[in-house]
Amino acid sequence: MIDFKVEDLGSEKTLTINGELTIENATALQGIFIRSLDTSEHLIVNLEKASAIDLSFLQLLCSVHKTSSDLKKQLTLSVMCQEIFRNAVKEAGLLRHTGCGFECDKSCLWTDQGKECD
Repeated sequence: MIDFKVEDLGSEKTLTINGELTIENATALQGIFIRSLDTSEHLIVNLEKASAIDLSFLQLLCSVHKTSSDLKKQLTLSVMCQEIFRNAVKEAGLLRHTGCGFECDKSCLWTDQGKECD
């Protein structure tokens, strides 16, 4: 089960998602991201209270990031150091030292994940 809230700060919104960020909730999560991104210029995603994260969520997050970039919007994660998130990224093999091929603005979500946590 997931729970979410959106805090509206004008052109910036914080989307806090709690619960299991897994394949079982992928469709609901996709809808939440679409609605949140549609109504903001900068979407901050807070995963502080996620209880589980799997590859499907990381793929969805990457897709949302690419979409935000295509729309000239900004997507950032507010909780980079959370162990459950770092472990999911590491286990999925997504840790990178440079961004992915489409990236021009050096904002890849997986670049040096967790280096500020060490």
